[in-house]
Amino acid sequence: MKRGSRVHFVGVGGIGMSGLASVFASKGVRVSGSDLNENHETEVLRGRGVSIHRGHSERNITGDLDTVIVSSAIAADHEEVLAAERRRIPVVPRLRAVADLLLQHRSIGIAGTHGKTTTTAMVATLLRQSGLNPSYLIGADCPALGGNARLDTGEWFVAEVDESDGLLVEVRPDIAVLTNIGRDHLQTYRTLDDIVEAFSTYLSQSGHTVLCIDDPHVKALARTLPNATTVSVDGAADLEARDVVYDRWTTTFDLYASGRLAVRRVALPAPGKHNVRNALCALASASIAGVPLDAGAKALATFRLPHRRFELMEENGVTVVDDYAHLPEEIDATLQAIRAGWPGRRIVAIFQPHRYTRTQALGDDFGAAFREADQVLVTPIYSACETRIPGITSTCISDSIRRETDCDVRLMEGMDETVNYLEASIRPADFIISFGAGDVWKVTERLARILIEGQFLHRDTPPRS
Repeated sequence: MKRGSRVHFVGVGGIGMSGLASVFASKGVRVSGSDLNENHETEVLRGRGVSIHRGHSERNITGDLDTVIVSSAIAADHEEVLAAERRRIPVVPRLRAVADLLLQHRSIGIAGTHGKTTTTAMVATLLRQSGLNPSYLIGADCPALGGNARLDTGEWFVAEVDESDGLLVEVRPDIAVLTNIGRDHLQTYRTLDDIVEAFSTYLSQSGHTVLCIDDPHVKALARTLPNATTVSVDGAADLEARDVVYDRWTTTFDLYASGRLAVRRVALPAPGKHNVRNALCALASASIAGVPLDAGAKALATFRLPHRRFELMEENGVTVVDDYAHLPEEIDATLQAIRAGWPGRRIVAIFQPHRYTRTQALGDDFGAAFREADQVLVTPIYSACETRIPGITSTCISDSIRRETDCDVRLMEGMDETVNYLEASIRPADFIISFGAGDVWKVTERLARILIEGQFLHRDTPPRS
């Protein structure tokens, strides 16, 4: 978008839309936006001079607009979309606008079913700490980076590339990173093969590729990309993490490049093997962008996880954490990280299934994902505006967990019941974690407030910036 052009965002309060709107405003674009409700993101945008409309209306679409940008949650028959079409104003999906934006910079795109938000934040951190002044778009608030979006003076633009609407095939970064491939967004893709094909197309359009080959589907793609930079924790790759040690909030490892020790005892301020893989992807892509491995490893020690990514809510004799994980592989990886970093603790997981369609498609897969938990509380499904599907309830998830694990599984009726149960049953040294992409964080937030006033006095906090 050119300076002085006028762009309206429909659904501007979403984390991806608000970030893009912020970058456009920094470029001198005259930005407006609408959403059903206001939130932190819209408040920040308003403070930057963006015109925010609460609620949707065709009156928000004025004749002087050059473009209307829509999130993937906006339907084709939305009133503002129809108003734009009547006025012959181009309507552009968000990711297509991101793809056009990246063409104006040297770019690093991070894609994958899991881990892309954290990896994008890591790459932005490494480039920023190395003095490259990157711009970035990240799918979560990153307090250590000053938010989720920034337009800076450097040549590199780091962007999270979402596959949910299939438009990742239009993104052509200079460096394409792929963390892993799994089954998700089955309203867009019919089969896993369709998902693999989309990621393959995305990779084929880049100048360099970084692939985490611990994932079998990514490893298969690597065979078709002989010049790719591969990373691994579990086997041989161009960049490897060896002798990994998990100790609560910090993970350390030796970094090997081309089979030789490159950096001894890299310190990563994040738990779990999955975050080591994310870090390897970040180190590899930053290296291609010009950051030496030793400098990248040093910068990695300053990294802080994004909002709702293993976020500590309270540590007062009981550890309370909130996490955005809402897919089986993500939950399994996070629970394994707790078991490795906090051995011997009783793990209580609260899970809020996300979307009826996802529960219907993946319900049976969630059972084994909770095998490391001691107790699981399953709340009602968070619909994310989807229409209820007859017969699809949280019972699908709880039954699956009972079949596949020895966990104590309890079906909860709502947030209040969940908080009351936790308050009554909590034990010293419990590790309590909420999982879900909806509003399950309200449970652990309320529990944290209760604990602050409680009698559990042991402190065990993660490193602070």
